[in-house]
Amino acid sequence: MTKGWNASLYLRFERERTQPSRDLLARIPIDRPEEIVDLGCGPGSSTAILRERWPSAKIVGVDNSMAMLEQAKKTDQETEWRCEDIGSWRSSSRVDLIFANASLHWLPDHESLYDQPATAAIREISALDTWKIYAPKSFPAVHPPPVYHDYLVREAGSIDLWETLYYHQLPDHTAILDWYRSTGLRPYLEALPDDAARQEFQQQLLARFRILFPTRANGDVLLPFRRLFVVAVRHD
Repeated sequence: MTKGWNASLYLRFERERTQPSRDLLARIPIDRPEEIVDLGCGPGSSTAILRERWPSAKIVGVDNSMAMLEQAKKTDQETEWRCEDIGSWRSSSRVDLIFANASLHWLPDHESLYDQPATAAIREISALDTWKIYAPKSFPAVHPPPVYHDYLVREAGSIDLWETLYYHQLPDHTAILDWYRSTGLRPYLEALPDDAARQEFQQQLLARFRILFPTRANGDVLLPFRRLFVVAVRHD
């Protein structure tokens, strides 16, 4: 198994992954930002909608995956793409907007209090005796929404905080597995010793998904995916 992000697998669900970016962008109260940073830009899907809204802005896309950035460069030569860890990223100048979609939960120091049903299943399977010695010591998770209000209220002049539960329509349970293989499942698969173990782990997980997400009347399955949105505006 090749370690690292798989841009083509990630982009298989581009429409579903990009919709939260559009919903977040619609609530950002800035007219003409001069400089924007897209933290955890991935293959550039979220960066593209920033460019669409503010075509004259200087935009910098930051991600720690060269595979994702190479994909992003194919469709956007105007953006400055930087391969950096978003956890240690710092701007050397004032930035009008820092945008982050589905990336901050990868940073450390988050407690596992806010699970998705599918990610809870991943942890449940990884905790079995067969797999627990390989389970990653850290994994994506976030706090309940009020905690982020308390973090930000000291610095922000205004905070807009909300949640949305998306129901993504996918063709089958294997598609759910593919969804997570490109994101939250990746550290678990990379930790396993060989392809046979990875295959067995995924089969156990697939069986759990079939219980969690029943097939609907048209043959599709619905993947519930909760998103927490925060728009913090600093007034100074």
